[in-house]
Amino acid sequence: MRALTLAALLLAACSNAPAEPEARAIYVNQLGFAPASNKIAKAHSERHEPQRWIVHSAAGEIVMEGRTIPLGFSERAGQSLHRIEFGALSEPGSYTLSIGETVSPDFEIATGLYGPLANDALAYFYHNRAGEPVLAEHVGEALARPAGHTNEVVTCFKGTDNWGTEWPGCDYELDVTGGWYDAGDHGKYVVNAGISTWTLMDAHEQFGDSLRTPDGLSALDEARKNIEWMLSMQVPAGQSAWVAQGQQEEGKPLKLTRIEDAGGLVHHKVHDESWQGDGVMPHENDKTRYLYPPSTGATANLGAVAARCARMWEGIDEAFAERCKIAAVAVTAKIFTVLDTSTALDDPVMKDVGPSIRAMMEGTKDKTILAYNNFDGGGPYGDSDSYDTWNWMAAEYRRMLIGEQVIAMSASGDFDTVDLPVPNFNQSDALRAITLSQRLSDEDARKSPEAKSIIALADRHLEQTATEPTHVPYSSDEYEWGSNGHLANLGMVLGHAYLLTGERKYRDGVLDLMDYLLGRNPMGISYITGYGDAPFENPHHRHWAHSVRDGAPKPPPGVLSGGPNNTNMSDPVAKEMVGSCAAQTCYADDYGAWTLNEVTINWNAPLVWMAAFLAETEGAD
Repeated sequence: MRALTLAALLLAACSNAPAEPEARAIYVNQLGFAPASNKIAKAHSERHEPQRWIVHSAAGEIVMEGRTIPLGFSERAGQSLHRIEFGALSEPGSYTLSIGETVSPDFEIATGLYGPLANDALAYFYHNRAGEPVLAEHVGEALARPAGHTNEVVTCFKGTDNWGTEWPGCDYELDVTGGWYDAGDHGKYVVNAGISTWTLMDAHEQFGDSLRTPDGLSALDEARKNIEWMLSMQVPAGQSAWVAQGQQEEGKPLKLTRIEDAGGLVHHKVHDESWQGDGVMPHENDKTRYLYPPSTGATANLGAVAARCARMWEGIDEAFAERCKIAAVAVTAKIFTVLDTSTALDDPVMKDVGPSIRAMMEGTKDKTILAYNNFDGGGPYGDSDSYDTWNWMAAEYRRMLIGEQVIAMSASGDFDTVDLPVPNFNQSDALRAITLSQRLSDEDARKSPEAKSIIALADRHLEQTATEPTHVPYSSDEYEWGSNGHLANLGMVLGHAYLLTGERKYRDGVLDLMDYLLGRNPMGISYITGYGDAPFENPHHRHWAHSVRDGAPKPPPGVLSGGPNNTNMSDPVAKEMVGSCAAQTCYADDYGAWTLNEVTINWNAPLVWMAAFLAETEGAD
């Protein structure tokens, strides 16, 4: 009797406890969906049973309802999630989803949603041109600004770096006016420019003149702005340069080597002598700027971009195409010379260079010119392994020489079709694969080892999508600095898998990633400015610094935040979050959170590609 009474009391106590809400939040692509596309939302609900969801029209009418699919707890989201599928909703209009009292942001069912986003994403590069004004007639008064760093004639850094290395400087100056400011500061970096410029060229090759900047340039024209700058970063013929060769101990003074004839090598970067303050516009920046030492990575990046440039401007501007070809030849020759390989440009191996890259690099690691995080005022964009960059350069060089009849570089088995990584500034194997799979659209091209490697990478990530409650194919629970850029580059790979195969699952994979970036994430935020009900507004960026400087503008639409990061939380805002956030919630929309909310060219470039791809293939739904 006593036991029964206690049980009754416990039951009564439980019945008086507040009920767990049906859902705490609903996450949905805040831009919307094409009528025939997949439509998936996620709900944060701690309840284990399916929950009733309802779609309301803008007029408040119930137009669809169903039951959620419980997915369980996601370590990456730090939440229990449910899946909502409403693909049958195809009538154009504005809608909301609700579960009980919880209502989603508004979203649209409409055609043509991604064309404007593609152009706004491309406009990022217009806003970040160096040496040119941003004109009110193109972007409005608030975002207009005078040109910064005009007539940028600079010499090499001379003095002591942060590790105690004494740099002798050089005897020349270069006019490096132009190009794009890279990220939140006013630095310009050849390595990060390489993948960004290549991606815009690829977007133009795939999607044509549909992409336009605010002043009317195509993606190819915009890419040329930066190619011209990259070409200007070469060491002049006959000039010497001081470099750090081989892997050396970080934090200690570097052992320098003087290369007597460094002509053709490429300076790694140009930036301020020390970090610029917050909210300083380019035309207000009066800090001294320097060229920083050449690197193998920067040289190979220019070689790859110049070779593709030569191919793409053929028939458009023959003089520029020839200029790029000359640069590609000179850069490739110089790398072989500096690394003291036995390969010459007239050697037949250059027409089948891919399988020979590893052999060429044997014994050259002590001569590879590396970049370190040893200078104030700019980031390193370092890369301790140049093998992939060499391969990419060689692929572009080969295709420049042979054109559409290029033979697969992987005949010797040197091409890894299993562990091809997502592209990044320091990982370009996928760019090589894409370049060599872009031949004639026939079955032979699709069956090439390069095409198979792209498809294998795409399939590997789609498998992750199927097993992760957030439906985001990230390869690790450790989200890196710029995780959104990683996902955008993955979207480009998935898009290429679709272009190779025509299989809808790859396009759906791109949509999944775009859904996440536009609000289907546990922050409930759109990581793209100007898009959605709750877009981020406070990027770490010197121009768009309205939160730290009166009168500074908010960012234009189409800018991608770096996004969640639980591995390099070194800024003051992120430091306070260490150990207290799940991977996908280690984020703050704060100017001071540069490891979480910076913006940069190599993240916005694949956003351009993804949005253009979805716009171009909308009819495939």
